[in-house]
Amino acid sequence: MEHHTVIIVGGGPAGLPLAVVLGGWHPYYRGSHIFTQRYPQLADVLCQLKHTLLKLDFKALLRQGIPPVDLFRLLHHPRLKFLELSQIALDFRPEESIDYLLITQEEVGGLWNNVPQNLLTLSPGQWMEFPFYPLAQHIKEQGLELDVNALINKQNLLHYYHRIPDRFAQTDRIHTHEKVTRIEPHERGFLLTSRDVGTETTHRYTCKYLVYAVGQRCIPRQLNVPGEELSFVVDHYNRPEDFPGKRVVVVGGGRSADWAATELYDAGKQIYYVMRQPFERHWRLISDSRGGLPYYARIAEIMESRTDRFQTLYRTHIQSIEQGKAGSLVTLTRDGQEQVLEIDHVILEIGGTADYSLFEGFPPLKLVEKYDNYRFQLHQAETHLHNYESINIPNLYMGGYLAAGLGLVVIAMHGTTYAIAGDILQKEGRIL
Repeated sequence: MEHHTVIIVGGGPAGLPLAVVLGGWHPYYRGSHIFTQRYPQLADVLCQLKHTLLKLDFKALLRQGIPPVDLFRLLHHPRLKFLELSQIALDFRPEESIDYLLITQEEVGGLWNNVPQNLLTLSPGQWMEFPFYPLAQHIKEQGLELDVNALINKQNLLHYYHRIPDRFAQTDRIHTHEKVTRIEPHERGFLLTSRDVGTETTHRYTCKYLVYAVGQRCIPRQLNVPGEELSFVVDHYNRPEDFPGKRVVVVGGGRSADWAATELYDAGKQIYYVMRQPFERHWRLISDSRGGLPYYARIAEIMESRTDRFQTLYRTHIQSIEQGKAGSLVTLTRDGQEQVLEIDHVILEIGGTADYSLFEGFPPLKLVEKYDNYRFQLHQAETHLHNYESINIPNLYMGGYLAAGLGLVVIAMHGTTYAIAGDILQKEGRIL
């Protein structure tokens, strides 16, 4: 049985940067003109530090009203728009690494490996980057032509994420296509059981510290209606070419469903867009977003055209899906009225939930439900906000969105990195 000091479960935008920092790339304060200008009191304190910022007393900072996630956000993004590398007030220097292993069930990049082929981010590309490897630096090294202040699509973002392990010499510490199936208490801390994706090969590991950074969609949600298992029903949308035929039911109401419905309509399909929420809630987000996000401007344009080829069915529930004699059928109920649609495909873009069921033999994690304006929702685990350690399971840390109190903004995806790394390294006596 293999032992590591730290095991990270999840290789997305929360787990991946933590691997690099634990792998020896430590943040130092270097200051910048814009940071000093905008946050002079913080700059006065930080400029006196000659050691790694992982050595900071994060608990004391929190008492002063400065959560770690906010401190590193300001250091990384002292202004919203990126102008030059020198505006980032952080410098990363190679130090001695700590023994760790990262396990992820797909390639690094997490959820972004499985979103639609052409999906754009909600925020400018540079807000999806990690401070130790600015997107502008990646673009220069790779000879790319991208605007870091513009939205970035899936392929370009994954190219950035996939390059990081090799770029920072961490490849040998990262196990891809391996799924953790159970986490139990052990005399050495934690016992993890995993299996290789697509095979029955199993592995067992122990570790002293565990970072759980699996993201919010480990378990896809289901409709739990008859016929959901039929071959023309899928729980993932990638591109229009995957759906021959004309009539498509898209079930959802969130950002991914909005994208699928819009792209399929523009590919010439007849769209029935089914959602439980009322029109007012859906339209509020579209209206608020259409000024800055072109794909929300497009869905607004389609809906305002009132075309019969894009039918939005609000406050609607699917009752059953079946293969009829003449074709595929979907039965809906809306305001007590039943409706049957003849269709070719059903796409379920109804999100997923974080999977805490892997933990066996521990006190139950204390969870809180979190929502944001983009209808993004998940159960977060309560943590200590100075280090993101579980409040009731010692040495278990929640990475990224799984840490309660962090919010669901983009920076929260990797905002837990430095406090977690600092806490572990301080506990191990690696930085004194």
